[in-house]
Amino acid sequence: MLTPSALLVLASATSWAATGPEWLAQADAAASPAQDTHAVMQVAMADSKGREVSRTLEIWQKGADLRLVRLTDPPRLAGVGLLVGADDVVHLYLPSYDRTRRVIGEQRGDAFMGTDISMEDLARTSFAEEYTAALVSEDAEQVELMLTPLDPKAHSHARSRLVLRASDQLWTTLEHLDAAGTVLRRVLLSDFREVDGYSFAHTMKVEDLERERTTVATTTEVAFDRGLDDELFTVTSLSRP
Repeated sequence: MLTPSALLVLASATSWAATGPEWLAQADAAASPAQDTHAVMQVAMADSKGREVSRTLEIWQKGADLRLVRLTDPPRLAGVGLLVGADDVVHLYLPSYDRTRRVIGEQRGDAFMGTDISMEDLARTSFAEEYTAALVSEDAEQVELMLTPLDPKAHSHARSRLVLRASDQLWTTLEHLDAAGTVLRRVLLSDFREVDGYSFAHTMKVEDLERERTTVATTTEVAFDRGLDDELFTVTSLSRP
């Protein structure tokens, strides 16, 4: 497979151009370049009465397939966890019920613990396994793709618009559209910084355009290639914070 840098060199040196699926594959590769990642995020949003809701999330990822997300604050929600396994099966753990359940189909689009961040946002490790991609436009700055779900029943939206940085294929904008093309929801990544040799977005803004609400998640800690154990990414570990 061509690396992102090799892809750009080839595209600029010849008349050959990447297709939508090829760009999407490069975006997936660019999103998980490290052996593993550990991050802490502060999440803030305002509820319908203007009161601020805050959450603290701790996230571990290994490779491109394994991810564990755990709420650490507020105390009443501490221990709530979300696990993505190698087979792309998603489990949710609720300590108040001491039970773990699978999250399937459109349930992945449900909001995560009082925020506008969905379980799909937190569980997504790649796009190519769930979507086909059509190239809409590309220039020296960005690439725009239109994504169509391979399984429409697994998503609450008809299509998605994905914008990548042309320089490194990291995505910056994800919009979910209904069948008429109206944008229902938008996820924006920004404040990219170099950490341990990797470019990482430190701010994620989620806009729920239907309910006119915005959630902002800010990364306060991030580290790469720390040798995370596979045992961390198991259902047993999920229910044992």
